[in-house]
Amino acid sequence: MNARGDTTRKRIIDATTALVREVGYANVRTRSIAVAAGVAEGTLYRHFADKRSLFYAAVLDRNAPIVAATATLPSLAGQGTVHGNLLDTIRQLALLQQDLLPLEQAMIADPTLAPPLGEGPQMPLEGPPHDITQYLAKEQTLGRVRADCDPTLAAITLLAMLFGLAVHPVSGRNLAESELLSACVSYFVDGVGASAT
Repeated sequence: MNARGDTTRKRIIDATTALVREVGYANVRTRSIAVAAGVAEGTLYRHFADKRSLFYAAVLDRNAPIVAATATLPSLAGQGTVHGNLLDTIRQLALLQQDLLPLEQAMIADPTLAPPLGEGPQMPLEGPPHDITQYLAKEQTLGRVRADCDPTLAAITLLAMLFGLAVHPVSGRNLAESELLSACVSYFVDGVGASAT
């Protein structure tokens, strides 16, 4: 993408963020985003596949340091332990839940924001879902994750667990540091058959 395209994409994300703050995900229309960004509505779809992708990109943009930290996860394959690597990542993502939780709830309430249904698990969106999928696939090639594990489905499961903990009242105020989060990641790692190393 060229500098002009990057600038347009940033204006679209900024407009989306401002509108979501004002009226919430459920009430933001692509037409309103386009007007606020000063672009034609069709321009949105040159930069984002759909409204869900745009909303997700806006959340990631607001949380760039966390996203940058999770982007290093695939490079950790074969180092440390699978449990330790995933727990560090999930703790970072627990901090992101404050912004991401309203989007996830909107996706449940609005079928147009839900991911498409199809045969088998869909490839996660960019950012942390993709990074976790890539990490698990690399660990799988090293024999530290079961050979019959589907990395995409496993990443979706891990992130769904985080969402469930974020809305669960037992989690408490500081999910990132909770023993429950650590125990759930341990349970997940046992399920994908990662070795202890």
